[in-house]
Amino acid sequence: MSNEKTVNRTGVLVRALIILFMSGVVNSAAVFVSPLAARYGWTVESIAGVATFMAFMQTPGHILSGWMLGRFGGKTTLMTGCALLGLAFLLSGFVPQSAPWMLYITFSVLQGLGVGFIYTGGTYCATGWYPDKRGLASGLCMAFNGGSATFLAPIVARLIVVMGIKITLVIVGSAIFVIGLTAATGLRTAPAGYMPEGWSGPKNTGKIQLESLKPNQAFKTRGYWHFFLAMGFFPTMYIICYPRFSVLISEAGFSLSAATIGISIYSVANVVGRLAMGALIDKIGYRKVYFICGICSVASSVFLMFASSLPMFYIAYFLLGIGFGSTNCCHPVAIQETFGSQYAGGIFGVCMLGYMSICTFLSPRISSALVASTGSYTASMIYAIIGCIIAVAAYVTIPQPKRRALEEVEKGN
Repeated sequence: MSNEKTVNRTGVLVRALIILFMSGVVNSAAVFVSPLAARYGWTVESIAGVATFMAFMQTPGHILSGWMLGRFGGKTTLMTGCALLGLAFLLSGFVPQSAPWMLYITFSVLQGLGVGFIYTGGTYCATGWYPDKRGLASGLCMAFNGGSATFLAPIVARLIVVMGIKITLVIVGSAIFVIGLTAATGLRTAPAGYMPEGWSGPKNTGKIQLESLKPNQAFKTRGYWHFFLAMGFFPTMYIICYPRFSVLISEAGFSLSAATIGISIYSVANVVGRLAMGALIDKIGYRKVYFICGICSVASSVFLMFASSLPMFYIAYFLLGIGFGSTNCCHPVAIQETFGSQYAGGIFGVCMLGYMSICTFLSPRISSALVASTGSYTASMIYAIIGCIIAVAAYVTIPQPKRRALEEVEKGN
């Protein structure tokens, strides 16, 4: 590994942000759904299932990326992720119309793995160089990745209109290959115990550098299960409401254009919240910021339950954008402060099992059953509030596992 003194950490951050921004095109999945359905003669719901399975495959990508980041470093990990994501779009462009099932391999498996590799690899590679400003670095990573769809979706939509879905997929895949692989060549992973010049270290350790726990070690701690529950329950409100933003406003008697404005408000709040809350973490800590996010999400649920006017809907969407989006800034900081930086990406991937099992499997089924039995979303939103409270309680009480001094570990080896 390169000596840390020869590595420009700002350059590492910029390269990671470029890759994260570029990979955010997958958040524009909705613009691909209708054109793909028309090309292959599938229903929109069938093609949407391809996109849903892609989201499911992200968790294995997170886990594999975290493992590779700790073993092979940021360059290899991000090059792998960019290659997978580039191939996903390129190969999807060449799926024959007679075999649309192949999209489950290209658009779902490859894209999901690629996104997982890039999200985890890029975020934890970048934040590893900023132990003194982890919140700000994390906020930038989350904002560039989560907000890029606002800029990329209109470009992709225009390309589809002008050139068709096949050529657009090839163009997007080629751009990811060229831009992603070029940016990834300059990435390096921060060495264990890295502290930038002039920084005295965390208040609780000073210049004492602590060991980093490996995923299998973290899994055995109580802290891991706090992350598992929080990542599983907190996004419940987002999972319930985001796909139904337009439906909720339309069913209240307002126009589709009014619903579109609501979605835009959510998107802006999401990006601004990630930047602002990320910087705030460095000042007041991730626990307090996560608590603020919880208050915003609960308030969003309450506003939606009683919404009778557009301002109430818009306030709810704004609060959800701030509350849900900003929690993603907390995870890199919390995991690295709890378990150390060296294997933090892998630990994050294993923690995402909570999201996969609770949020993508359990909660949607409970929500659907509540809506079906009551005929409204009120009970479902109450469930989301309960889930949010559980998540916040787990997160703000994350215990600090025992970690030895790095010097002691090295002497022992």
